[in-house]
Amino acid sequence: MGIQRYGMAVRLQDDKRQFYIDNHANPWPEVIQELKQIKVQNYSIFLKEDFMFGYLEYTGNDFNGDMAKMEEVPIIKQWTKLMIDCFNPFPNNKNNESWVMMDQIFFME
Repeated sequence: MGIQRYGMAVRLQDDKRQFYIDNHANPWPEVIQELKQIKVQNYSIFLKEDFMFGYLEYTGNDFNGDMAKMEEVPIIKQWTKLMIDCFNPFPNNKNNESWVMMDQIFFME
């Protein structure tokens, strides 16, 4: 299937900004290991004011299935809870407390 590219967006709570930045400057090794195990690569997060954009590449065969399995790992649940508490719902997605997947509209190789 090749490389699948995913873009995500979320808003960061101002009072949690430094906590989030610090944790991503030194992410838990188990989190990185789990991401690599499900074939995630080139994962980047960009921040401008309260807006965050995440980009990752996935080389597996079942992104949603692999993400669901990974999210059941206890250390991932712990990390996710800490990070989700840093987010504000993205506009027009009040029921989603985490990243909102974006549609790719352009790609240049």
